[in-house]
Amino acid sequence: MTTVLLLYYALLVLWLPLLWPACRTSGGKRVWLLLVAAAGLLATLHEIRMVFWTTAAIRLDIFLITPALGGLYVSAAVILLRAARRKAAGALALVLALIGAGMGYEWVAVGKQSALVMANFHTRNALLFEAKFRSRETYEAVFGPFTGVGADTFPVGHWQAEDASPYRRLIVNAHGRIRLFYPCGATECDFGSRGSALRGTGDGAANHWRATLRPHVSAPLELRLSRAPSGGLSLTIRGVMVKFSKAPPPIAARRARRTLTYLGRFAALQCRGNHAKIDQLWLWRDDGGLLAVGIFSVLLTGRRADFVSPEVMGRGSKDGEGWKFQWRRNGKSWNASVAIEGSRVILTRMRSGRAPERTVLEAKAIFTDEAIGLAPLTAKEDWVRWFAVVFTGHFTSGDVPAC
Repeated sequence: MTTVLLLYYALLVLWLPLLWPACRTSGGKRVWLLLVAAAGLLATLHEIRMVFWTTAAIRLDIFLITPALGGLYVSAAVILLRAARRKAAGALALVLALIGAGMGYEWVAVGKQSALVMANFHTRNALLFEAKFRSRETYEAVFGPFTGVGADTFPVGHWQAEDASPYRRLIVNAHGRIRLFYPCGATECDFGSRGSALRGTGDGAANHWRATLRPHVSAPLELRLSRAPSGGLSLTIRGVMVKFSKAPPPIAARRARRTLTYLGRFAALQCRGNHAKIDQLWLWRDDGGLLAVGIFSVLLTGRRADFVSPEVMGRGSKDGEGWKFQWRRNGKSWNASVAIEGSRVILTRMRSGRAPERTVLEAKAIFTDEAIGLAPLTAKEDWVRWFAVVFTGHFTSGDVPAC
């Protein structure tokens, strides 16, 4: 992707050499060359805004701007040729050919890599689905509670679609929170817990509810849920009606032997003006070692933070009273030590050329992440495979406390 970006930047600045021949021509040819240069300038300004003032995790705009701008530059080369400026036309055509060949080669490689990533995503989705139903305790922790206040108000439980439909299963907890599952590859995915809880329709009708699901990457989904006289449920969403009947959840019949112990989440918040420095660890203990995932970010306070990337620190080796971690991220090496003192964790991060940075973490969480919380407790190898697969393209999000 770095090579594609460099070639893209080279394409962006090609409008600059067009200014000189544009000034040396006249009539419609000059107008068209200036329009092409203006388009290149607008694309350059857009890229400056994207680099310095936005946080885009996936740059789909590059794949739209590149062919459009390339076509305009080809037309400019034709205009230069018709204006008898053969050297300028040849030089522009040569540069365009080199950029096009380089991007073509890179896009073929990206296509192959995308196929591997998609296969990995299918494995990721299957692992997440299985993990949510690996045991009754996990099922209730992820989707519950199923008892208490609200249990008699909402259609609590696990519901299975009666016929083939775009939606496979529905889970409703005692708080009216719902999870709606849909097919994805050979497994099922769900819309997550974001969105409103079930609420009455407002027309006084009993056993009728509304809710709004808020997927991460698409528009909110409005749904209606009704209890049928037969005891089943009727769901209407996106103009599609699906009938559900109550069924036991697909809890795994056998449980693998656990060798890891989940120690919990530990976090610290340090205010720096309008920014907050957040350090958070998820910790697991195995035989003689410590496993860790961390977030180390400086973010704007009082705002929603999206595209926060947790770091898989791996397994730490025993070092005196604590554990020493070494990992690589974005081509850089990172080092840290972790010591557990009662309910607190002492984190010391060490970076080349800087003094060690010591932070005391309390037993709390600023960010919650379902994918991290579902990490297996069976063996270190399963834990390592989990994060190698599930963390492909994974970001977490959360509300940063106001300082």
